[in-house]
Amino acid sequence: MTHTQRQNIHAQRGFTLIELMVALVLGLLVIGAAGGIFLQNRRVYGSTEAINRIQENQRSAFELLTRDVREVAGNPCVKFSSMPINMLIKAPDATFWTRFPAGVFGADGTGANGSDAVTLYSGSSRVFNVSLQKRPIDPITVVNPAGTGTAGLAPGQPLLICDADHATAFTATSITPSGSTIAIAHDTTGNCDGNLQVFPDGKPYPPCGGVSYCFSLGVKPGTPPTATDISNCPAGISIGPSYVVVPADAQWTVGANGRNGNSLYRTSMGNRSEIAEGVTSMNIGYKIDPTGGYVNAAAVTAANAWPQVLAVHVSVTFQAVQGALTQSDTTGTSNAVLTRTLDDYIALRNHQTIQ
Repeated sequence: MTHTQRQNIHAQRGFTLIELMVALVLGLLVIGAAGGIFLQNRRVYGSTEAINRIQENQRSAFELLTRDVREVAGNPCVKFSSMPINMLIKAPDATFWTRFPAGVFGADGTGANGSDAVTLYSGSSRVFNVSLQKRPIDPITVVNPAGTGTAGLAPGQPLLICDADHATAFTATSITPSGSTIAIAHDTTGNCDGNLQVFPDGKPYPPCGGVSYCFSLGVKPGTPPTATDISNCPAGISIGPSYVVVPADAQWTVGANGRNGNSLYRTSMGNRSEIAEGVTSMNIGYKIDPTGGYVNAAAVTAANAWPQVLAVHVSVTFQAVQGALTQSDTTGTSNAVLTRTLDDYIALRNHQTIQ
């Protein structure tokens, strides 16, 4: 009896206090090591995610900016030596059309943190061949490649009509599709005159006050104009192809985004779009001399050399944005915010000096 009782007591014996303390210490060491590895991996993941976001912002921003720069001054018209005659009575204003022929215009230090800004002008977004405009007051008939609808044209839209010799900015007052063509009216509700006008060679280019011109008689090349045609078009008649162009601008700036940070913005025809967040600065240089370096916008303006810009150097600094990340994810050594600066040298494909 007594022997059996001693065996049961021995079998029910548990850990001693010392054994339990040793086990707890070993467990804490294992948990601590595992927790340290987890936290380290979490930090690496967060930093990698922050850098990936910076790189994605850089990629998308420079893709769009590069496209705009390369298309500067792209249009089917000849190289402009001066601004087109401006018949519009409302925006875009005279400044737009003064800068449009050069295709590019920059400003130094006007953005957040002293960032530079650049405005890029192009007429290559949408182009329509003129098939008939027999009298200066007649609606302009253009070819609609799609064959249906208004092809995105709308009343009140500023447009440019041009041939190899002349260019006129006007407002479309009505758009009338008809099968494979579109009639674009240009009466005095949106223009200073209902007749499309140009200026004789050697004359200044103020708003309106020119001489009526016909951009297409709708006849085969080489067909002589009639006496009526000549009478209707005192400034002359286009002898080559003519085009209606939808002008566009794209202004690139750095500004406050309302989230305690700055972003890169693109503003086109008054519509502002946020392209990339976390942009702290943008510096822009312009190359006007094939043998020289890049200069700032003030130097180009002083030399009156915007039509001679050959290439643009853009340097943009991006920093990590916290968002859903923690503060430690967006900082690097010395707790400084992660930043990356990207430089790009972009040649202008369509500019006056290059053509």
